[in-house]
Amino acid sequence: MRNEMVVSISSVIARIKNVLTQTMDLDGIWIQGEISNLTKHRSGHYYFSLKDKSGEMSCVMFSSYVSRLNFNVEEGMRVLVSGSINVYEQRGSLQLVIRKMKQDGLGDLYLEFEKRKQDLLRAGYFDESHKKAKPDYIENIGVVTGAQAAALQDVLSTIQRRWPMMKVTLYPSLVQGSFAPKSLIQSLKEADTHNHDALLIVRGGGSFEDLFCFNDIQLVKTIYSLNTYIVSGVGHEVDTTLCDLVCDHRSVTPTAAAQWVTLDQYEVMTQILKDRELLRQNMSMILNHNKLKLDSYKNHPYLKDPKSFIIEKQLKLDGYNTQIEHVLELELQKKNVIKNYTQQMHLRMMNIVKVQENKLSMVPEKLRSNMQVLLQNSRHSLQKNCALLDAYSPLKVLSRGYSISKIEDKVIKHVKDVASDDIMVTRVNDGVITSCVVSTKEE
Repeated sequence: MRNEMVVSISSVIARIKNVLTQTMDLDGIWIQGEISNLTKHRSGHYYFSLKDKSGEMSCVMFSSYVSRLNFNVEEGMRVLVSGSINVYEQRGSLQLVIRKMKQDGLGDLYLEFEKRKQDLLRAGYFDESHKKAKPDYIENIGVVTGAQAAALQDVLSTIQRRWPMMKVTLYPSLVQGSFAPKSLIQSLKEADTHNHDALLIVRGGGSFEDLFCFNDIQLVKTIYSLNTYIVSGVGHEVDTTLCDLVCDHRSVTPTAAAQWVTLDQYEVMTQILKDRELLRQNMSMILNHNKLKLDSYKNHPYLKDPKSFIIEKQLKLDGYNTQIEHVLELELQKKNVIKNYTQQMHLRMMNIVKVQENKLSMVPEKLRSNMQVLLQNSRHSLQKNCALLDAYSPLKVLSRGYSISKIEDKVIKHVKDVASDDIMVTRVNDGVITSCVVSTKEE
């Protein structure tokens, strides 16, 4: 025992850490794997597991390195990372401290998730127009989850704290694994037949693979076809499933889902007390107001002497009757004036029509006389023009012994217009003479 050494756990872990950091040089090495159990801390650090088919390692990427990434890190994403091996001394576990990361394609499950999501989106399963409105009063709910699930306890404790009079019915189902979708579908269909005000489908947090049963296509279609308002509360805030997208409302956790469908009894009680006080104040104001009105009525002179009230109203009524009679008399006078004016206008129009008829009867005779005068004048003018035309006619001149001579249809006016041997055509009163010029002589 003298040569044996006793050391503490922390000393062993420190030695292992020292050996690893000195001997495990990962510079220039890219490690390939798929991101799982991703947590994005509010400090900016990323905590997740990097795994392949046969192994898994815890990883951390501090905010100073996260800020250098040019893409969003998502659950199920395939990546290449570079960094160093470290030992987390409090647990004695290996941890990969990542300084660089780049995409190496998406994981198979994530690719399948995206494909299903896009197909269902195009088919309209996530349309807001299809989602049902939240009922005004929710007093009876059905909860679809695991019978022993922590999510169920979260829901029940939240309801007990906020609205303990809520009626809750459990429809137990598998919430993980390959048989979970069928089990969830059966429970949802059963719950939909019991006239609940709302349904909750809930499950606690888990890895992307653990929650993948909530991405089943038939489950989505079943939820879409439900008649009951349904709220999802699957996983944590960072988890999103196809079930969340098709439900009428998505809550980030089971607790939030329970809060969504319940009132807070203390808030309700506070509001009731406020409303009761407001009602008391309003009733007091109304009573005081009516009391004042009643007191004023008691002292009103009409109540003290009802006959004076009747006499006053009778006088007003007589005055109204007098006014009405006066108005009727004025209207009758206006009516008579209009009647007389109408008769005068009728007589005046009759006289105008008669005068115009007389004038119109004289028009044919005047028209006939004017036409005869115009015709006679036209005859005299025609005879005069014919005489003038006859007097100036070339044929008339020829009948008096004159003639017209032409050479090639050109009238001969001067001796110089003719040359010897020209053929000349002479027009006389009774015919045409063709001759040949022998000689010419000017005089």
